[in-house]
Amino acid sequence: MSALALNSSAARLIVRGQDTLAIGLRVAGWSATTLMATLGVVTLFFFVLGSFSIDGTMLQLNNLASRYVAADGARQAQFQTILFSTLGIAFALIGVFRRSSLRAAFRLTGDDA
Repeated sequence: MSALALNSSAARLIVRGQDTLAIGLRVAGWSATTLMATLGVVTLFFFVLGSFSIDGTMLQLNNLASRYVAADGARQAQFQTILFSTLGIAFALIGVFRRSSLRAAFRLTGDDA
């Protein structure tokens, strides 16, 4: 094999690695943004539950926390299951609405040789 062929092969490997890293960073950013939007929906839910006031929201959170601590282990596990299932569904729904930006994360628009 000539030195030119080895150089070209190494350059392709470097570009492929850079593309993989770029896609990985874009997908990580998409996931982080979707997760933050999901947590924002939960925050909005508690804000609505508290009649759009900080005082009401804190009272509702205090009520939830005191009931959670007073519950036995089985009820706490049931609550955790409901909470994480709801968060997963919300994440999936927000992900569906953001699917075009996820598709865009896999597009490579650089100067590939």
